[in-house]
Amino acid sequence: MIKFFRHIRQNLLSENKTGKYLKYAIGEIILVVIGILIALQINNWNEKEKLKVEEVKFLKNFKQSLMADMDFNNFRFDKYALTKESISFLINHIEQDLPYQDSLKYHFGRITQTWTPKINTEVFEALKSNDLNLISNDELRDKLISYYSWSSNVLDESTRIYVKRIEDANSTIFNTRFNALWNGNYEKYRTTKNFDDLKLEMIPNNYDELKTDKEFMYFLRSLKNQFYWDVEARQNDIREKINDLIKSIDKELNVNQN
Repeated sequence: MIKFFRHIRQNLLSENKTGKYLKYAIGEIILVVIGILIALQINNWNEKEKLKVEEVKFLKNFKQSLMADMDFNNFRFDKYALTKESISFLINHIEQDLPYQDSLKYHFGRITQTWTPKINTEVFEALKSNDLNLISNDELRDKLISYYSWSSNVLDESTRIYVKRIEDANSTIFNTRFNALWNGNYEKYRTTKNFDDLKLEMIPNNYDELKTDKEFMYFLRSLKNQFYWDVEARQNDIREKINDLIKSIDKELNVNQN
């Protein structure tokens, strides 16, 4: 093709058709520029398509990860809800001056459970190592950043506070009032690794003294409040934030895949 155009230009020059030569040369330049622009346009389109494919992949991975987090935390919270029930049961039982019964050891055992939510950050870390701007929707990108920042700060801090309260109680409350901390059927749990099989128990050294123990009752009432703020409220936050993110991701996937 280049030889063909060169041959035409040479013929025009040899025939002293300078005007036509100039017009032809200008036309040829314009065609070359147009060709370059078209090539750039195609290249840009291809790059955008590649980024779009990568974005969709990340969005699907985020959705899968968030749904797994929701399932895990809902399952765990259903178990920890028994802690809340046991705290209220013990407060009511003791305040009514009711006698000791064998099932109380399980209620005492449940109040020692610690709160350990799980937020998987693997997909978010992969996005950060790639490029956060790969998520083209500014609002969705900000939501993702906010969610994982919240999980590593607010959620982790609430977890730390609640776990510390139980650990501190081991050396200041439980150690002088009960036979052992986190006693129970650990042998069965170690074998099955099934959370449903785990039954914690704590037997009071002197139940009658415990009923009039102001420090212990203060601990129980405070634990009930702290359970709400550091466990129940945080779990509600997890559900709300994940549901909102999944809705936003689904909306963005519909836009990108249509």
